[in-house]
Amino acid sequence: MAADLVPIRLSLSIGDRYTVWAPRWRDAGDEWEAFLGKDEDLFAFESVADLVAFVRSDTDNDLVDHPAWKDLTSAHARALDPAEDGRFDLVAVEELVAEKPTEASVAAVASALAIASSLGSVCELPAVSKFFNGNPSLGTVTGGIENFTGRAGHKRWNLIAEIIGRGWDDVLTAIEGIITGPEVAAALSAEAAEELAEEPEEESDTPESTESTETTETTE
Repeated sequence: MAADLVPIRLSLSIGDRYTVWAPRWRDAGDEWEAFLGKDEDLFAFESVADLVAFVRSDTDNDLVDHPAWKDLTSAHARALDPAEDGRFDLVAVEELVAEKPTEASVAAVASALAIASSLGSVCELPAVSKFFNGNPSLGTVTGGIENFTGRAGHKRWNLIAEIIGRGWDDVLTAIEGIITGPEVAAALSAEAAEELAEEPEEESDTPESTESTETTETTE
Protein backbone atom coordinates (compact mmCIF):
# COMPACT_ATOMS: atom_id res chain seq x y z
CA MET A 1 0.00 0.00 0.00
CA ALA A 2 1.75 3.16 -1.25
CA ALA A 3 2.24 6.07 1.13
CA ASP A 4 1.09 9.06 -0.91
CA LEU A 5 0.19 12.63 -0.09
CA VAL A 6 -2.63 14.01 -2.21
CA PRO A 7 -3.53 17.70 -2.46
CA ILE A 8 -7.31 18.12 -2.42
CA ARG A 9 -9.88 20.85 -2.79
CA LEU A 10 -13.01 20.78 -0.63
CA SER A 11 -15.89 22.88 -1.93
CA LEU A 12 -17.94 23.81 1.14
CA SER A 13 -20.61 26.33 2.09
CA ILE A 14 -17.79 28.59 3.32
CA GLY A 15 -16.06 28.40 -0.07
CA ASP A 16 -13.24 26.32 -1.54
CA ARG A 17 -10.54 25.13 0.83
CA TYR A 18 -7.24 23.43 -0.07
CA THR A 19 -5.53 20.84 2.09
CA VAL A 20 -3.54 17.60 1.90
CA TRP A 21 -4.86 14.08 2.35
CA ALA A 22 -2.83 10.99 3.17
CA PRO A 23 -4.88 8.01 1.91
CA ARG A 24 -4.53 4.78 3.81
CA TRP A 25 -1.00 3.41 4.04
CA ARG A 26 0.78 0.79 6.10
CA ASP A 27 3.62 1.49 8.49
CA ALA A 28 5.15 -1.21 10.70
CA GLY A 29 2.12 -3.41 10.15
CA ASP A 30 -0.41 -0.72 11.11
CA GLU A 31 -2.80 1.01 8.72
CA TRP A 32 -3.03 4.81 8.81
CA GLU A 33 -4.97 7.61 7.17
CA ALA A 34 -4.53 11.32 7.84
CA PHE A 35 -5.17 14.89 6.76
CA LEU A 36 -3.08 18.02 7.11
CA GLY A 37 -3.86 19.33 10.58
CA LYS A 38 -2.93 19.22 14.22
CA ASP A 39 -4.83 17.68 17.11
CA GLU A 40 -8.52 18.51 16.48
CA ASP A 41 -7.93 21.06 13.71
CA LEU A 42 -8.02 20.45 9.97
CA PHE A 43 -5.69 22.88 8.21
CA ALA A 44 -7.24 24.12 4.97
CA PHE A 45 -6.50 27.26 2.98
CA GLU A 46 -8.35 29.61 0.68
CA SER A 47 -5.74 29.33 -2.07
CA VAL A 48 -3.24 26.82 -3.40
CA ALA A 49 -0.51 29.42 -2.90
CA ASP A 50 -1.24 29.64 0.83
CA LEU A 51 -1.24 25.84 1.07
CA VAL A 52 2.15 25.71 -0.64
CA ALA A 53 3.53 28.39 1.68
CA PHE A 54 2.35 26.47 4.73
CA VAL A 55 3.71 23.11 3.57
CA ARG A 56 7.10 24.64 2.85
CA SER A 57 7.40 26.37 6.21
CA ASP A 58 5.52 24.38 8.86
CA THR A 59 7.13 21.63 10.92
CA ASP A 60 4.39 21.00 13.47
CA ASN A 61 1.49 19.09 11.95
CA ASP A 62 0.17 15.54 11.72
CA LEU A 63 1.82 14.81 8.36
CA VAL A 64 5.45 15.71 9.10
CA ASP A 65 6.29 12.07 9.85
CA HIS A 66 4.63 10.79 6.68
CA PRO A 67 7.11 9.11 4.29
CA ALA A 68 6.26 11.53 1.47
CA TRP A 69 6.25 14.77 3.47
CA LYS A 70 9.87 15.77 2.86
CA ASP A 71 9.49 15.47 -0.91
CA LEU A 72 6.28 17.51 -0.82
CA THR A 73 7.98 20.40 1.00
CA SER A 74 10.47 20.80 -1.84
CA ALA A 75 8.11 20.12 -4.75
CA HIS A 76 7.08 22.69 -7.35
CA ALA A 77 3.99 24.65 -6.33
CA ARG A 78 1.95 22.95 -9.07
CA ALA A 79 2.40 19.64 -7.25
CA LEU A 80 0.00 21.00 -4.63
CA ASP A 81 -2.65 22.11 -7.12
CA PRO A 82 -5.32 19.39 -6.85
CA ALA A 83 -5.92 17.21 -9.90
CA GLU A 84 -9.48 16.78 -11.15
CA ASP A 85 -9.96 13.62 -9.08
CA GLY A 86 -8.77 15.50 -6.01
CA ARG A 87 -11.56 18.06 -6.14
CA PHE A 88 -14.55 17.24 -3.96
CA ASP A 89 -17.69 19.36 -4.20
CA LEU A 90 -19.44 18.63 -0.92
CA VAL A 91 -21.83 21.55 -1.16
CA ALA A 92 -23.23 20.33 -4.50
CA VAL A 93 -24.23 16.89 -3.21
CA GLU A 94 -27.80 17.86 -2.32
CA GLU A 95 -28.33 19.41 -5.74
CA LEU A 96 -26.88 16.39 -7.54
CA VAL A 97 -29.09 13.84 -5.78
CA ALA A 98 -32.16 15.97 -6.45
CA GLU A 99 -31.70 15.47 -10.18
CA LYS A 100 -31.84 12.42 -12.43
CA PRO A 101 -28.66 10.37 -11.92
CA THR A 102 -25.98 10.34 -14.59
CA GLU A 103 -22.63 8.60 -14.70
CA ALA A 104 -20.91 11.87 -13.84
CA SER A 105 -23.26 12.85 -11.01
CA VAL A 106 -23.13 9.43 -9.36
CA ALA A 107 -19.32 9.51 -9.50
CA ALA A 108 -19.26 13.03 -8.03
CA VAL A 109 -21.59 12.04 -5.19
CA ALA A 110 -19.58 8.88 -4.51
CA SER A 111 -16.29 10.78 -4.26
CA ALA A 112 -17.81 13.48 -2.04
CA LEU A 113 -19.30 10.89 0.30
CA ALA A 114 -16.01 8.98 0.43
CA ILE A 115 -13.90 11.99 1.42
CA ALA A 116 -16.52 13.14 3.94
CA SER A 117 -16.55 9.68 5.50
CA SER A 118 -12.75 9.70 5.73
CA LEU A 119 -12.79 13.13 7.35
CA GLY A 120 -15.36 11.93 9.86
CA SER A 121 -13.30 8.87 10.72
CA VAL A 122 -9.86 10.48 10.86
CA CYS A 123 -10.98 13.65 12.63
CA GLU A 124 -13.34 11.75 14.93
CA LEU A 125 -16.50 13.69 14.08
CA PRO A 126 -19.48 11.96 15.77
CA ALA A 127 -22.09 13.60 13.53
CA VAL A 128 -20.34 12.39 10.39
CA SER A 129 -19.71 8.88 11.68
CA LYS A 130 -23.34 8.62 12.81
CA PHE A 131 -24.55 9.71 9.38
CA PHE A 132 -22.57 7.04 7.53
CA ASN A 133 -22.88 4.24 10.07
CA GLY A 134 -26.63 4.74 10.24
CA ASN A 135 -27.13 4.76 6.49
CA PRO A 136 -25.32 1.78 4.93
CA SER A 137 -27.36 2.15 1.73
CA LEU A 138 -25.16 5.15 0.87
CA GLY A 139 -22.58 2.57 -0.17
CA THR A 140 -24.60 1.82 -3.31
CA VAL A 141 -23.20 4.94 -4.98
CA THR A 142 -19.80 3.28 -5.24
CA GLY A 143 -21.30 0.84 -7.73
CA GLY A 144 -21.81 3.57 -10.29
CA ILE A 145 -24.77 4.44 -12.49
CA GLU A 146 -25.65 0.77 -12.98
CA ASN A 147 -27.14 0.72 -9.48
CA PHE A 148 -29.57 3.48 -10.38
CA THR A 149 -31.11 2.36 -13.66
CA GLY A 150 -34.64 1.04 -14.08
CA ARG A 151 -37.45 1.20 -11.55
CA ALA A 152 -35.42 -0.39 -8.74
CA GLY A 153 -32.51 1.93 -9.44
CA HIS A 154 -34.81 4.93 -9.38
CA LYS A 155 -36.01 3.92 -5.91
CA ARG A 156 -32.42 3.54 -4.72
CA TRP A 157 -31.54 7.02 -5.95
CA ASN A 158 -34.60 8.52 -4.27
CA LEU A 159 -33.55 6.85 -1.02
CA ILE A 160 -30.08 8.38 -1.35
CA ALA A 161 -31.70 11.79 -1.90
CA GLU A 162 -33.88 11.36 1.20
CA ILE A 163 -30.89 10.41 3.36
CA ILE A 164 -28.84 13.34 2.06
CA GLY A 165 -31.76 15.69 2.63
CA ARG A 166 -32.09 14.61 6.25
CA GLY A 167 -28.50 14.68 7.39
CA TRP A 168 -26.03 16.20 4.94
CA ASP A 169 -26.21 19.68 6.47
CA ASP A 170 -25.02 18.22 9.77
CA VAL A 171 -22.10 16.56 7.98
CA LEU A 172 -21.05 19.85 6.37
CA THR A 173 -21.41 21.73 9.64
CA ALA A 174 -19.23 19.21 11.46
CA ILE A 175 -16.49 19.32 8.82
CA GLU A 176 -16.51 23.10 8.52
CA GLY A 177 -16.39 23.36 12.30
CA ILE A 178 -12.87 21.90 12.51
CA ILE A 179 -11.36 23.84 9.61
CA THR A 180 -8.78 26.47 10.39
CA GLY A 181 -6.39 28.32 8.13
CA PRO A 182 -3.12 29.05 9.91
CA GLU A 183 -1.40 32.29 8.93
CA VAL A 184 1.35 31.98 6.36
CA ALA A 185 4.13 34.34 5.39
CA ALA A 186 2.95 36.71 2.66
CA ALA A 187 6.30 36.47 0.89
CA LEU A 188 6.14 32.67 0.72
CA SER A 189 2.57 32.79 -0.56
CA ALA A 190 3.51 35.34 -3.23
CA GLU A 191 6.45 33.20 -4.32
CA ALA A 192 4.16 30.18 -4.63
CA ALA A 193 1.63 32.22 -6.61
CA GLU A 194 4.37 33.18 -9.07
CA GLU A 195 5.32 29.52 -9.52
CA LEU A 196 1.70 28.59 -10.14
CA ALA A 197 1.43 31.31 -12.79
CA GLU A 198 4.47 30.06 -14.69
CA GLU A 199 3.96 28.27 -17.97
CA PRO A 200 4.63 24.52 -17.57
CA GLU A 201 7.89 23.45 -19.18
CA GLU A 202 7.39 21.67 -22.48
CA GLU A 203 8.46 18.06 -22.60
CA SER A 204 11.41 17.24 -24.83
CA ASP A 205 10.70 15.70 -28.22
CA THR A 206 11.42 12.05 -27.44
CA PRO A 207 11.17 10.70 -31.03
CA GLU A 208 13.67 13.32 -32.25
CA SER A 209 16.12 12.43 -29.47
CA THR A 210 15.83 8.75 -30.31
CA GLU A 211 16.50 9.44 -33.97
CA SER A 212 19.60 11.43 -33.08
CA THR A 213 20.91 8.57 -30.96
CA GLU A 214 20.33 6.06 -33.72
CA THR A 215 22.17 8.26 -36.24
CA THR A 216 25.17 8.51 -33.95
CA GLU A 217 25.31 4.76 -33.53
CA THR A 218 25.14 4.26 -37.32
CA THR A 219 27.98 6.72 -37.89
CA GLU A 220 30.19 4.83 -35.50
